[in-house]
Amino acid sequence: MKIAEVFLNQTNKRIDHAYDYRVPVHLESVTQEGIRVVVQFGIGNRRVEAFITKIKETTDYSGKIKEIIENIDMEPVLNREQIELCLWMKTVYCSLFYEALSYFTMAVQIKQEIDYYRNYEKLDLDLKQNWFIEHYFDNANEVLPLKKVKPEDRIILAELIKKKAVYSKKSWKKISDPESRKKSIQSSYHLTAMGREALKQDKKFGKKQCELMEYLLRSDMKGEDLKIITAQYKKSLEPLIKKGYVCVNKTASQEQPLNLSAAGYEHQSVILTHNEQRSYNQYQALTKQTSGVFFHVFDAVSKYRLFFKAIEDQLKANRSSVVIFPEINMTFQRMEMFYKYFGNKVGVFHGQLSPKQRTELYLRIRSGEIKVIIGVRSAVFLPYVNLGLIIIDDEHDSSHNSISMPQFHITDIAKKASEIMGAFYIIADNIPRVATWYRIEKKELAVIQIGEEPRFRHAIEIIDMQKEMHQGNMGILSRTLLRYLQSGIEQKRMSVLFINNLGYANSILCRKCGHVEKCPHCGVSLKYLNHDHSLLCHYCGYKKAVPVLCSECGSDKVRHMGYGIDQLEEYLKKVFSGVRIATVQGNMKRSDIKKINKSIASGEFDILIGTQVINKHFNLSNISVAAAVLIDRDLNQGNYQASENVYQMYSRFFAKAMDNKTKGVIQTNEPENDTIYSIKNESFLEFYRSEIHYRQLMHYPPTVKMISLSVFHKKESEAENDSVRLYVSIKEELKAFGMGQAVYKPVRIGVTRGGNITYQIVIKTAKQSVFQNLMSKIIRLGIIEALKSKVSIQIN
Repeated sequence: MKIAEVFLNQTNKRIDHAYDYRVPVHLESVTQEGIRVVVQFGIGNRRVEAFITKIKETTDYSGKIKEIIENIDMEPVLNREQIELCLWMKTVYCSLFYEALSYFTMAVQIKQEIDYYRNYEKLDLDLKQNWFIEHYFDNANEVLPLKKVKPEDRIILAELIKKKAVYSKKSWKKISDPESRKKSIQSSYHLTAMGREALKQDKKFGKKQCELMEYLLRSDMKGEDLKIITAQYKKSLEPLIKKGYVCVNKTASQEQPLNLSAAGYEHQSVILTHNEQRSYNQYQALTKQTSGVFFHVFDAVSKYRLFFKAIEDQLKANRSSVVIFPEINMTFQRMEMFYKYFGNKVGVFHGQLSPKQRTELYLRIRSGEIKVIIGVRSAVFLPYVNLGLIIIDDEHDSSHNSISMPQFHITDIAKKASEIMGAFYIIADNIPRVATWYRIEKKELAVIQIGEEPRFRHAIEIIDMQKEMHQGNMGILSRTLLRYLQSGIEQKRMSVLFINNLGYANSILCRKCGHVEKCPHCGVSLKYLNHDHSLLCHYCGYKKAVPVLCSECGSDKVRHMGYGIDQLEEYLKKVFSGVRIATVQGNMKRSDIKKINKSIASGEFDILIGTQVINKHFNLSNISVAAAVLIDRDLNQGNYQASENVYQMYSRFFAKAMDNKTKGVIQTNEPENDTIYSIKNESFLEFYRSEIHYRQLMHYPPTVKMISLSVFHKKESEAENDSVRLYVSIKEELKAFGMGQAVYKPVRIGVTRGGNITYQIVIKTAKQSVFQNLMSKIIRLGIIEALKSKVSIQIN
């Protein structure tokens, strides 16, 4: 007798554990670990989807064991290593099993369908019910899918089910099945003779248009290829088609294209420079000693060549590789490098693929046909054959964080996946995260410097805005910065003002001495609450009224901190008559980004004002002055990671905007702030030493584990009451774990998207296992399930 250990597809944490089901004799030959099945569960024997994590010969359960009803999958959708990783995620992040499983099965999703059948016995039905039977069940329709029943008729359907005139059956179907693909019309793009001649004559084309035409000169492009490149290329293609330089061919095709055609590429070996070879020798030595390495990048070109060389060696050993980027939008240059070296072994996994394309790519990876995958964080969950290398590029980027349950950072997943699958992992960035450098200092992660650290230091000037105010300047900008801006306008060179604030900030500072009110327990800035004119710590719940007088100098100049882009633009127009200003912020359309970049290149602006979108999307050169206008607002976010975010964001801004002729300016009310001086000195290690000392002192990650439980509900009273109930339960159960743990009372953190009122409970512990054991007990006792509110969990 075979016994299957399964997890059910349901949402109750209390029953989210493995159950034993007997495998019927007729299914024994096709039932394996890693497939989805249908089982009966509960007193009512309702049909439920379940996932098999283990097949065994015996069971410890003493009661009657139910049988599996049917198999959904004919072959495993997860391999043994993926099942182990999925179970680890459920345990570590305290998520439901199926929440973790969804990351692995996104390419082979299934949906539950309900079909209705008529009972032909004579029953007493009213006029509406008889009409329903005659309308929906005619001679051609023996089976009635629920989706075909109009919403207004479903009340009648419910009545018929109650009278047993109609009965239902559930079935599970795959959303996409490559075996059932039909021929579809595909588009392909071809460079015409006119286009070849125009390219040869070097007619005036935009940069993106040139790149497109040069690519088409070598190989036709399929319609689906456009999905993995930025919208700028798609926009560039339209005028080329109108002018007849590019033609569109429509063909019927059985194949679903997955990636750019490898045709026209001769596979090349990766050739390293002398310095790159030296770095690669270090890398090879480390692969024999440890499981991961951090590339501290000072040369992006060398970084990519080392990536390609590492992948090349994995292919020689018949092993797969995956490269995780923050965003899948890529340039032709970067894509062509992958195809140049690895040809048709490359696949791209991203959100714009159709369900059928995702499934086909999934199958080709599982078969070993594709061995090099480029993708975003979800690509790490694909069914690799003999995975040898995981690469995470630009590790600091927030896109590497999952915002749905389970909430994780991709680095933590890569680390565990490498342990389970015997793979090596590379993390790459020019400015490390504090958590990553902490691991390096603890000898948990090796580091290799890629390229030479630049000796040139930008001339960044710190301006004390307190002195400006004392000298009578109550404006947004210092007199020094205004002078620099005037000089830039006269020289016809653009200036860039960085202000990471769309509206007003919610911190309080003294306009006389610059003092910002902070939590005495947590060391973070207190948040201003408008509704009751108070200050609050979002971690421990410490609260106080907004002081009338400054607690540091006794001044009555206590004011709100901050202003927005609109106010700054208005101020500049008053100061500089006729000044040409561009503002960039928020989620901008690609067409707008392209238009502004073109205007910047043409010298159409005197001043560019923007948020952190400047760092990602805009091309800056020959800048007169680069200024951080309101850095204090970001430093005082009431978040323990505020200084790290500021260092990462502003360091990148100055590196992008400045050359040896650019003046750099930081305006601040805290001129002695360690983070600001580290930005000026361009020293990550200086910043890190100060920051890690602060986190050790105040018990913040990475020196401890910090878990945030968000309790949310549409009703304020329910969210508040449930958060208190959960807090009391946690506090009581935490006593059993002894000293070294702390739980802070619920704090209202506001209204989230969807109109949910959210309260936060923070737990700090030296060991994450304490939290996992605690939550296991809380779940077992049914405490979370008894709440009317929903609960989400975020670690560190």
